[in-house]
Amino acid sequence: MTSKERVLAAMRGEAPDRVPIHMRGVRAWDAEWVTMRDRSYRPVIEAALECCDLIPVAGMDGIWSPFLTTASDDLVETRVVDAGDWDIHRTIIHTPKGEVSQDNWVSKSDDLPMMRKYFVETPEDAERVLSVPYVAPKPDISGYLALRDQWPDNVVILMVPQAGECVHDLIGTEHFAYFWLEHRETLDRLREAFEERVLAVLDAALAAGAGPVLGTNGVEQVAPPIYSPGAYREFVKPTFRGYCERIHAKGCLLHVHCHNKVSALLEDFVEMGWDVTHPIEPAPMGDVDLADAKRRVGDRLCLEGNIQIGDVYAAPTNELVKTVEAAIEAGKPGGGFILCPTASPHTRVLTHVTVSNYLAMIETAVRMGGY
Repeated sequence: MTSKERVLAAMRGEAPDRVPIHMRGVRAWDAEWVTMRDRSYRPVIEAALECCDLIPVAGMDGIWSPFLTTASDDLVETRVVDAGDWDIHRTIIHTPKGEVSQDNWVSKSDDLPMMRKYFVETPEDAERVLSVPYVAPKPDISGYLALRDQWPDNVVILMVPQAGECVHDLIGTEHFAYFWLEHRETLDRLREAFEERVLAVLDAALAAGAGPVLGTNGVEQVAPPIYSPGAYREFVKPTFRGYCERIHAKGCLLHVHCHNKVSALLEDFVEMGWDVTHPIEPAPMGDVDLADAKRRVGDRLCLEGNIQIGDVYAAPTNELVKTVEAAIEAGKPGGGFILCPTASPHTRVLTHVTVSNYLAMIETAVRMGGY
C-alpha cells in the first residue's frame, strides 16, 4: 500500500497492511521547517521519511479577517507597543457600536507568545462584534492543492475553522467561564453567527476541490476537565451537525484534534460525525484507556495517538517501548488505529533521550504493526 492508501484505510475503520505511523509535528514534508531545525532533529526527520506515514497539513488563505467577515478589513487598526522583554501586538476593530481590542504579547527571546487580552470581555463587546456586517470571505486553497500535488502518495489535510473554537478564541478561557454562567444567551448568539460563517468557508473549500480529508479542532477548551461533558454537548455538539453532513456528502472524511479528558465524550464524537480523533490521551494528561475506547467506539471512529509527548521527551527508552507495544496491542485489532504522539516536538533542541525514544517508537511500530 502507499501511505495514502494505508492512512485512508485506517481512517475509514479498515485494516491496512500495517498500522500507520504518524509522527505529528515532524514536518519532514516541509522544506523550510526542516532547514530551520537544529541538527538534533535530523535522525528523527530521516526516520520519519523512511518509515512513517507523513500527513502534510495546510491551511487556507483569505479567511482570517477578524470575525470571519471581510467587512472588518477596513475597520482594523494595529499597533506594536514596546513592553521591555515583550512586544504587545494590539489589534483594534472600530465596529459600528464601538471599538474592541486584542493584545498578543510576543517575546523578544524564545518564550511562547501569550494572548493577554481578548476582543470580547463584556456582553457589550459581544454586541460590538455582532454589529460588524457579515461579508463572506473568499477562501483560497491553492497552497493546499499545490501541497497535495507535491505529495500524491500521502494524505494531505486541509484545516478548516470550527465555530465553537472561533467563539472561544474571541473570549478566552477566563471570560468564557463568566459568559457560560451569566450570559449563556450571548454565547449562543455568537455561536450561531459563527456557524453560518464557518459553513460558508467550508462550502467554498469543498467546492474548490478539498479532500479526501479535512481537519479541524474539537474545541478542547470546552472539554473536561475544564467544563463538564454536559457543557461540551450543549455548546460544541450542535456546531458539528451541518459541518459533518457537508463533508460526508462530498465523500470526504473529518479529522478532529481534541486534547483533554475526553473519555466520556467518545460516543458523542461518533454521534457528531467525526471520522478520526487525535490524540486520545492516556492518563495523567488525559483519561482515555485505549483498549476501553477501542471496545466502545473502535468500529465507528478511527483512533489516532495515545503516546504521550511527555513520555517521548523524558521516559526511559525501555519503558517507552513497552508503552508503544501496549498501544499497538490495544489499538491494532480490526484496523481503525494510527499510532501517533499526542503532540508535536516543541523544543529547539532534542535531547539524546528524546531522539532515542522517537526512533524506538518508530522501530517498535514497524516491528509490531503488520496485519
